[in-house]
Amino acid sequence: MTSSSFIDDESSLTPFRKKVYKLVHQIPKGKVRSYGSIAKELQTSARAVGTAMGNNPWGPCDKVP
Repeated sequence: MTSSSFIDDESSLTPFRKKVYKLVHQIPKGKVRSYGSIAKELQTSARAVGTAMGNNPWGPCDKVP
C-alpha cells in the first residue's frame, strides 16, 4: 500500500466503491458517520453505501455503524 493509496489493489473496485472508501478513509480516528450521511454527500442511497461497505477490502469497519 502506498502513502497515496489506502487500498492495496484498487483495480477491481468500481468508481462508486472508490468514492465510498475514500470518504470512509477520511473519517478521523475515534469519529463515526452513518451510511445515510455518506450517502447524502455522494447523492445516493444509504443502501448503496451499505452494500459497498459490506464488500470493503479491509473487513468490518467501526467508523460506519
